[in-house]
Amino acid sequence: MTDSLDRRIHAQQVCLLYAQAPMGFIPSVLIAPILTLILWDVIPHQVLLIWLALLETTLLIRIALTVAFQRCPPVDHDPVRWATRYIIACAASGVCWGGTVILLILSPSLVYDTLIALIIGGVLMGGVLTMTPVLNAYLAYALPLVLPPVLWLLLQDDLIRTTMGVTGILYLLLAVGTAHRYHQTLTQSLRLALSNGELAQSFAVAKEQAEDHYQRLVEALAQEERLSATAQKQQTLLAHASRLNTLGEMASGLVHEINQPITAINLYTEAGLARLRNQASAPAELRETLEKIAAQSARASAIIQKIRSFARQGKPQYAQVHVHELLDEIADFLNLEVRRHAIRISYDASPELPLVLADGLQVQQIILNLVRNAIDAMSTGQRDARIIVISARSDQKVVEIAVKDTGTGLDPDTVSQLLHPFFTTKPNGLGLGLPISQTIVEAHGGRLWATANSGAGATFHFTLPTASCADHSEYPVLSATINEQS
Repeated sequence: MTDSLDRRIHAQQVCLLYAQAPMGFIPSVLIAPILTLILWDVIPHQVLLIWLALLETTLLIRIALTVAFQRCPPVDHDPVRWATRYIIACAASGVCWGGTVILLILSPSLVYDTLIALIIGGVLMGGVLTMTPVLNAYLAYALPLVLPPVLWLLLQDDLIRTTMGVTGILYLLLAVGTAHRYHQTLTQSLRLALSNGELAQSFAVAKEQAEDHYQRLVEALAQEERLSATAQKQQTLLAHASRLNTLGEMASGLVHEINQPITAINLYTEAGLARLRNQASAPAELRETLEKIAAQSARASAIIQKIRSFARQGKPQYAQVHVHELLDEIADFLNLEVRRHAIRISYDASPELPLVLADGLQVQQIILNLVRNAIDAMSTGQRDARIIVISARSDQKVVEIAVKDTGTGLDPDTVSQLLHPFFTTKPNGLGLGLPISQTIVEAHGGRLWATANSGAGATFHFTLPTASCADHSEYPVLSATINEQS
């Protein structure tokens, strides 16, 4: 599976190489003729014309390759073959640009030497953005471009020219280092994007799994004797399917959230390259830009890890946990969902609340189910009046968690049926969210109920026993206790 992902990443890199190729034609189309005109009166015309003709020939080869690649059907793309062709073309261009060493030899003064060296440096940095999707293409271009002129400068008995040669070596190392860093960042971005695509596919599969589990549950309810023997297994499968189904409905928002750090990575990279091309980047500024790229990469990775953690399936793992820590872990999911619906959310859970004995993932699923129900209840209300409040308080031997909304409230005719399986007021609902939540709460030794607010909306409550009062013999699977934070 890793090999398949690497091949797809390489294919995307080759596509990006050819997509950016037209920008790399600028040095040969504009800069080379301009340099020829400047040197026309000081270097033999025949030498200049031969150099320019060879350079433009390599340009035509690169243009032909780019056109052929764009016209080739995607199914016929062989990334390795197309990458090899372009690498050879880039090497040919680099050799022709490296041929400016002849212009340096024939140059009549240091002024012209300096001009040629500056143009070579600019052409070198210009290839960083256009060729580094495939790093070997840039190396094949940069090394023959820089090394001949630099070696000639180093061999001169002139302190200024020798200094220019040393500077050229340092400039080459900086360019190659920047190209390598940009290549790594691009590879990580493509890996995240392709992994995100696989995640979206898993959401679609999960939705199908949810429908399949629904049918299984209908059959199980018709056979009460079998239900008693398989209830725990079905409960685990349904809880997992409910989480995956919820993630599937949130997929567009999650893709947008992941796309933000990836976009930031590209912007910071382009900004750093622009500063390098303009020779206006101090080491501190470059370091700051790279730190921003690293931070955005870490942010995207953290989002992916949270999604994977929430989507995992396993047996209940009861542990002593803090309610406010459970809320902190899913705050990103909740905040993302309410922002999509222009709803405000607030939290009121003190760190001083006693520990509860619970499966943290299942409790988070209950909270997320109740919040999504609250969002649906406020879909038609005024925007400035939409608010959800999640609170937690200690009540003797239990901790009570409540989700309060300002929606349409509870219908007296349907309130008694809310916790019945398959009863729903939503057009596309399955009617399993609240029953699953109730089953999970009761398995923890608590209870779930709803009350009408004095104003608009309703509040759903559920309780969890505190760790000191819970009957540990009821929980066959216990994980390590989470230490209290100071």
